[in-house]
Amino acid sequence: MEVLKTIRPELLTLSQEQLNCLLPYFTVFGGTCLSILLSVWGGLKPKWPVFLVTSLTCIIAMLLGSSSGDGTSHTLFNGMMVADTYSQFFNVIFLGAALFTIFSSFRYLDDEKLQHPEYYVLVMFAALGMMLMASALDLIVIFIALELMSLSVYILVGFRRNDRKSNEAAMKYFILGSAASAVLLYGSALIYGATGSTEIRSVLKFLQEHPQSLNPIFGLGFALVLFGFLFKVASVPFHMWMPDVYEGAPVPVTGFMTTGLKAAAFATFVRILATMGYGNGISAAIQNHLHDVLWVSCALTMLLGNFIALTQVNLKRMLAYSSIAHTGYLLLGILSGTRSELGFAPGVMYILVYAAMNLGAFVILTLLAAEGDSKLNLHDLSGVARRHPWLAFAMSVFLLSMAGIPPTAGFAAKYLVFYSAIQANEIPLAVIGVLSSAVSVYYYLRVLVYMYMKEPVGSPPVLRISLWSGLGVAAMILITIQVGVLPERMIDLAKRAVLSL
Repeated sequence: MEVLKTIRPELLTLSQEQLNCLLPYFTVFGGTCLSILLSVWGGLKPKWPVFLVTSLTCIIAMLLGSSSGDGTSHTLFNGMMVADTYSQFFNVIFLGAALFTIFSSFRYLDDEKLQHPEYYVLVMFAALGMMLMASALDLIVIFIALELMSLSVYILVGFRRNDRKSNEAAMKYFILGSAASAVLLYGSALIYGATGSTEIRSVLKFLQEHPQSLNPIFGLGFALVLFGFLFKVASVPFHMWMPDVYEGAPVPVTGFMTTGLKAAAFATFVRILATMGYGNGISAAIQNHLHDVLWVSCALTMLLGNFIALTQVNLKRMLAYSSIAHTGYLLLGILSGTRSELGFAPGVMYILVYAAMNLGAFVILTLLAAEGDSKLNLHDLSGVARRHPWLAFAMSVFLLSMAGIPPTAGFAAKYLVFYSAIQANEIPLAVIGVLSSAVSVYYYLRVLVYMYMKEPVGSPPVLRISLWSGLGVAAMILITIQVGVLPERMIDLAKRAVLSL
């Protein structure tokens, strides 16, 4: 009773504006709970009801997220969360990734005899964790949201429960991911011990008021939190888990991981840096150490990801190392954010562009995969353009965009990131990024050569392209080409999202 008396009444009530901002979160949670009820309803086959409810939940939450709020930031729950344009921007990305993952998985789960309602429920819970991560202003809330997302994805990676490779991937991801989460949590505990708070704004205020109190405990805690995030985005040298996990996971899950998880981790990382005053608030010593660590990791990530991708013949592993390379480009955008006139906007725009083109590529791999995710080597794509010209065209658009060939969205996003790096005087990193991006053109174009210039090998599988998958691919193509031809609107959206920080 004494504890309850200390709770301030205003923390238990929410204004109408705050309730409007929380509607997307309530919608996702409510729709997911309804899906759970439908999945155990007696006498009801849950396949279609759960699919439709989760799909409609994503669409409604996206509409609410893009229309809720008045353009201002609303702090929620005593400063533990914030609803602003930045979180709305990323919520649309997370829900879009979840929606197209659900669309592309429907026929895939039938073919693999894995049509279980918990698959869709886990995708929704993972999306909810991503949304909470992008809105969190407290290290403990970030950890809880991260675990909600991670635990769901651990199960999704091993969803092919009778497949040894899938089980191995899930176990590797669970063990290494748990270790990274423990490192992040321990770092948060050390920051609390040094500053007396886990709320990011309170930590910054403490550092500004007591600069003499900076000690090795805070430095170690900050470093552990940084390493935890670098693991989640698969930055070198914390990247070794990604190729095996991506190869063993079901193809739609791999696409969801490489878009939603990476976007959530980067969105949270940028919010922490911006809120902590990176470039303006935290001490010069901390900024210099952070810059050095990110500089080395960025350079190694771009180089190693692209050069190892050259040797891959399995498309899932090739795109895994490609994803590592794109992590390097995103880190370059973060490094340049404080000293460029564009700020963090190029990095935020790159996250959206990367999500669109990568998710589209994995939807196509989902359609091309045979039983057990086989037939996904380079030679298996031989002659695809003759049998399925539209699929080959769509895959070509996404691969050319990843390579940064104009007039695709990938070119516009890379141009802005490199331009921002030059403005920030990160010229060596910009040169490394341009050269490593040129290297990537080889392994992306190699896929096109097999699709258009090679004779088919063996008897090609019969593809069944569902309406939902077709809609997903079409939407991703539209985004990729539209942003590439007319990038101004997307740049403005990214700028407005970053300004709300």
